[in-house]
Amino acid sequence: MSGSLFQEAITTLLVDDEEMAIHRLQKSLSAYPQIKVIGAVGDGPAAVAFINQHRPDLVFLDIQIPAFNGFEVLNQLEHTPLIVFVTAYVEYAIKAFEKNSLDYLLKPVEDERLALTIKRISQRKGEDGDMLRKIRQLMSEQPAKDVISTIPVKKGDKIQLVHVGDIVFFEAKEKYVSVHTRDEEKLIEYSLSYLEDRLPSEFLRIHRGFIVNKLKIREIQKYFKGTYILVMNDAKGSAIKSAYSYLDTIKTKLLLP
Repeated sequence: MSGSLFQEAITTLLVDDEEMAIHRLQKSLSAYPQIKVIGAVGDGPAAVAFINQHRPDLVFLDIQIPAFNGFEVLNQLEHTPLIVFVTAYVEYAIKAFEKNSLDYLLKPVEDERLALTIKRISQRKGEDGDMLRKIRQLMSEQPAKDVISTIPVKKGDKIQLVHVGDIVFFEAKEKYVSVHTRDEEKLIEYSLSYLEDRLPSEFLRIHRGFIVNKLKIREIQKYFKGTYILVMNDAKGSAIKSAYSYLDTIKTKLLLP
């Protein structure tokens, strides 16, 4: 990238499957007139298509996105922009980012940390050719993820532990996430993106607003345009519509024709 690029507009793509996260980041970036946001997408295939077609200078890339993750996005690019990872990853991953000189923002993004990132962007010229090498190094160093077996739920001054085997599905509602067991619904303090990376393999994200326990699916009905209705095995028989962007993942993990 030429130095003159950063004296003008820096065309920028935002990649995150949570609308609230996109909105907050756009609002924070509005303080920097040199950052020109030209798009926002919510899954891996859309990110690859947008980057290869529009060739943005900069991408703020969430790691846990539908279809395939942020690392896999970068392995499919014909054009490699500057990358800022936006992540809820735990400490070991943050250390790996720093070791490989890859910039990151920890969710929720703080204004002071974003200011540092914007300053770094203006100084990083011609480094994109080394980006994929650093990312592959990072991926090779990541240890196996810690799988959670319980979810803490606050109830007054006490904390209840809900066993993941009892959970039918998780649902995101505006600013909150609720966990549904057979007979109850309880609010929790974790985002779906955070949970997705830590839940056992029987949990499957089928929509930006839902993660389901595939062992608790009572029935699957074909809907239209590559979507399904999943009838869950809770007391209400909740019917959840999948999103088209998760079609490949759903068919693979549920062995659907």
